[in-house]
Amino acid sequence: MIIRQNEKKKAKFRVSFLFLFIFASFAVCFVLYMKEDFEISSDMIEPAEEAVVYVEPVGSANTVINPVPACEKADASYYDDAVFIGNTVLAGLSDYGYSGSAEMFLSDSIDLGNFDTVTISADGVESGIADAVLRAKAGKVYIMVGINDIGSEFSFDGLKTVIDSIEEQTGAEIYLMSLLPITAENESRLALNSDIDAYNSALLDLADQINVHYIDVNTAFKGNDGKLSSADAELNGIRLKKSGYERLSDQILTHIG
Repeated sequence: MIIRQNEKKKAKFRVSFLFLFIFASFAVCFVLYMKEDFEISSDMIEPAEEAVVYVEPVGSANTVINPVPACEKADASYYDDAVFIGNTVLAGLSDYGYSGSAEMFLSDSIDLGNFDTVTISADGVESGIADAVLRAKAGKVYIMVGINDIGSEFSFDGLKTVIDSIEEQTGAEIYLMSLLPITAENESRLALNSDIDAYNSALLDLADQINVHYIDVNTAFKGNDGKLSSADAELNGIRLKKSGYERLSDQILTHIG
């Protein structure tokens, strides 16, 4: 009987030891697991902090202020390396001698729909707009286009294509010019001034998107009724009188990006 009691006590001791060993092992593993979990969570937080620092504000890539604000008036030599592209409404700048030696690539057939495909003649050479600007060695390019597109759906894709090509080949400064208002007498025949305003707003958005200058000449010629005064316009309601082109030139020379 004594031998059996001793054996029973010895067996009981071994079971307790085994239970303590298992418990201790579990505790150690749990501590190690918690430590590893904490380290992983810490690593996961670090990239988020770096991402917040890296993100730049929307629009930070823009380097222009639109519409171009007023500045001190430049002299006429500013036009020496300038090119004007678009509708013949701009022809008066040259006709009356206000644009100096600036190149004029103007046609009533130029519109948004064919801006990247239309052929123009410059110095006896037929070419697209971008190639003509390249040959002119332009330092700044003024574009007024869209009067033929008012009242219909339009796309700026062709315009953007040409601007990209000009910037890539020449590095010239690009100025998108707002459309001028028209007289009340010609709204029913040509376009509504409210539609012109909507177009100009879309053009301003485009200038901001592609980071080019936008010059607002519309406001300078708009009367209290939101229309072009008959005193400033020729009979067709679009082109300006001589005094109007002098004012248009002043707007250009006092709004340089």
